[in-house]
Amino acid sequence: MIDFKKRFFQTFPILEKPWERWLLIGFCAVFSILFINIYTPFNINHWANDNGMSQFFRLSAFGIIGGLFLVISQFILRPLSLKNQWTLGIFGIWFLLEILLLSLVFFLIYGNHYNSFGIEYLQSIKYTFLGLLIPYLLAIAVILIIKQQQKIQTVEAPKAEIIQLKDEYGQNKLSIKPQYVIYLESADNYVTIHYLDGRILKKEMLRNTLKSVEEQLSPFGIKRCHRSYLVNIQQIKMAKKANGKSLLFLEGTESIIPISRKYLPDFKNF
Repeated sequence: MIDFKKRFFQTFPILEKPWERWLLIGFCAVFSILFINIYTPFNINHWANDNGMSQFFRLSAFGIIGGLFLVISQFILRPLSLKNQWTLGIFGIWFLLEILLLSLVFFLIYGNHYNSFGIEYLQSIKYTFLGLLIPYLLAIAVILIIKQQQKIQTVEAPKAEIIQLKDEYGQNKLSIKPQYVIYLESADNYVTIHYLDGRILKKEMLRNTLKSVEEQLSPFGIKRCHRSYLVNIQQIKMAKKANGKSLLFLEGTESIIPISRKYLPDFKNF
């Protein structure tokens, strides 16, 4: 029972970013369209008296409707109901709810409403579950592989290189080894770089946007945690949650850096 509870509440950092959800939706829609038209499961090609392109569009509609439903589920319903509470158990429950709701949609569109609702709806659940399970799990597997590769690339960031920080005109204004950078803070069109000189914390101001500087620093393990902050993940000594906020404590400074909800999944992985 204890192990089950741990599994249920285990963090499940999948489908938190928009690109992951779009990959899921696109993969499920394309897979369903191809699979249904090539293999015609459940004798679906005989459900109506058609053939050729007419049959192709009818069969493809199942994948298109499923894809549109997942757009609503992942980008509208889920943010409204779950926010950031995404664990392994809740993921499983959400997937089952998607099956039940999508089955209801298919029943309303294609079901034989002269038969018993219970029988027809159970048939719709069976077909929807069997049709969606494989592409859904395959998409999750692909996302996991991509995220693992991204994590490896982050860990294997260059160690001995010098960072060339440029201003808004592309002129090099500061050269520094990445391990000495603690964090960067933006204000208007300026970025303040906080770095260590020996044991002394110093700062240098650069006229540029944080987004532009982020692109220069991303290969060195210096990541955005907030719209106004970048932090060197190698300089994090503690992360803490207080009053509903996630905070970072860094080496060499007493400054406390917030993690916004948008970037929290990345830092959970780190």
